[in-house]
Amino acid sequence: MAHRAQAPAAGAPTPATQAAPAQSPPAPPPLIAAPGSQPRPAPPWWAKLGMRALEVEFGIPVLDQVVLVPDEAAFLREIGRWSTKARWPVLIEDTAFATRFIRAFKPSVVLRRGAADEPLPADRAGRRAAIEAAVVRAWGGSPGTDTPSAAFRRAGLVPPGIVATSTDDPSWTAAVALAAGRGQPIAWIDQAFAGPGAMLDTAAYGKLDSAIRQAFEQSGWSWESLGDDLDTLTLCRNAPLKVDLALPPGGHQPQLPADDKPLSLSDALCRQPDGARYAFVGQVFGEPVRSAALAMCSLFLRREEVWTWDGYAGRNGGAGFAPYAMDRTDPVLLSEGYRVKQWDGPKAGVAAWRALLSGGIAPDVMLVNSSGNSDFFELAATSKTWATDVPVLREPIALDFIHSFSLQFADSLATVGGRWLEHGAYCYAGSVQEPYVVAFIPTSLFAQRIAAGTPFLVAARQWQGDLIPSVWRVATVGDPLMTAPSPKVLAGVPGRLPAAVGADYADVRIAARDALERAKGAADDATAAPAFRDAMRDLVACGDDALAAKVWLVAKARGPACTAAAAHAALAPLFRTGDRASFMAAWPDAGKPTPEESDMLWHLWTAELPNVRDRAVLGILKANLRAPREDMDAELLAPAVRAAEGRDAAVAWLNAAIQRADHSEAKRRMAELQVNVAK
Repeated sequence: MAHRAQAPAAGAPTPATQAAPAQSPPAPPPLIAAPGSQPRPAPPWWAKLGMRALEVEFGIPVLDQVVLVPDEAAFLREIGRWSTKARWPVLIEDTAFATRFIRAFKPSVVLRRGAADEPLPADRAGRRAAIEAAVVRAWGGSPGTDTPSAAFRRAGLVPPGIVATSTDDPSWTAAVALAAGRGQPIAWIDQAFAGPGAMLDTAAYGKLDSAIRQAFEQSGWSWESLGDDLDTLTLCRNAPLKVDLALPPGGHQPQLPADDKPLSLSDALCRQPDGARYAFVGQVFGEPVRSAALAMCSLFLRREEVWTWDGYAGRNGGAGFAPYAMDRTDPVLLSEGYRVKQWDGPKAGVAAWRALLSGGIAPDVMLVNSSGNSDFFELAATSKTWATDVPVLREPIALDFIHSFSLQFADSLATVGGRWLEHGAYCYAGSVQEPYVVAFIPTSLFAQRIAAGTPFLVAARQWQGDLIPSVWRVATVGDPLMTAPSPKVLAGVPGRLPAAVGADYADVRIAARDALERAKGAADDATAAPAFRDAMRDLVACGDDALAAKVWLVAKARGPACTAAAAHAALAPLFRTGDRASFMAAWPDAGKPTPEESDMLWHLWTAELPNVRDRAVLGILKANLRAPREDMDAELLAPAVRAAEGRDAAVAWLNAAIQRADHSEAKRRMAELQVNVAK
């Protein structure tokens, strides 16, 4: 393997649409030297960075398997089995993030490995040592003797960046995977944070910025400018995405307002005193399951199908919006070999969006432009599309979302960005505050950049010399080294190696078959019910929705006990297979739904709600308005309730919903809706 030689409340729309004075963005640099030009220049820093990430990904063989583990200790143990000869995806088992990844990766075998013999060390120093030991093993070093950096040097690897985390933070699972998977040292930053939706104050920012700069200075690698050894920082901490920071002197751009609104933490970090960027930053946050899955998506998935949605179609915004139209983007993507689906003009409105919701969506990458606030987005200048309309994802997604405020409260399901992330977006470029459209990279230029191998989140950023070279409001969530190169590049990548199934692994598909045999042969429901439950779980884990849906019908026919045992596991495969009747039959027995399962319920009906008159369906929907913004569902459902049950029944239902709601905006909007329904 070759490496580099060592050396909010809802309000009026405030779109990324407030265009500021119209300017055309600078022409992109040529991606390929003109034929016959001599001498050929050295690759620019952005090309080298992408090449370095791809070199490691393509240089280490991947086994055609996924390993599911029960907890963080087992996850760390499994990562410690990676080497420069082979690696494979490892996921902490759950029914959402892990199964999404498996449906995208499509391994020949899904394996399950039990708990680790030893728990994680209880003390901070012991955990740090265990995490670094896993990274050292992955690069052929000797734990206890080598540091990660020593192991990298012995392997001939120059790290492309630094990963920063804390053993006190649940997102350390992403940190160890990205450190081991990409060959990056770990900086331990134990500063306390309030959470992704909070605001980092100036003093706390200064402390964090200083600690990160110190980590780069003490790394032993060059780092001072782009194009040297260390060009990225992956901040695996549940830290705020916003920072209360004054714009640097002289850094304000005349086309943007000189206000004191929040800036983006991921844009502010890793800057020199003059404002020049020395590294690009990606923020990773969330619980261990989600963080681990994010890392696996970045390291192992290919990104070949791109959907583009031109929500600016027909907008009277002037020339300032022209560079962001998808009609300039789609030809670039098609010429580079991506599979492309596009929505523009009249077909890019709200009705078309909602028509996609039933069953979920599964593009690898999605590029969207829209307007709105944190809780809604507008498409093709039509009516509001709420955060609850963010699609359920059948497979994980990388997202470039040109929109105001989508990541203002990234840990809230009441917001557009919070819901995309909860549904499985693992790489996301968006805004924490009104950015104005010039803050974003025109999508045609973005497409050129990623096709050439520029890392996704780097491609989404303004670079030196672009319109906004100073700190601003675009946030980047995910692995800053994740790439989505042209499928023409991927065509030459070697295939996976055969799975290696050891004695301490169990084949999940065989476990599903055995559970089915137990269920069929059971003499009583007390034995059959848990067998059906296990079979359903394992079939979903293998990505076999069709068979899982059939097993549900068999369990339901067996009787109430088996129905109750299998109902919860049945919801997701029934949603994805489009069996609406069976989904509704399973819902009452499924117990408390997850937020994503509640979205599945509503998305099965959203596009048809104005015409629904079935009182059983309406009864389930009325009883399952999604908190904390029940008003979003009530607005869609109220006309159908009034038509099917009458004005008085609709008013009474809304009154009860208002009494149960906690969110002030939800109460206010439902009260307004109640007045309108009563007319």
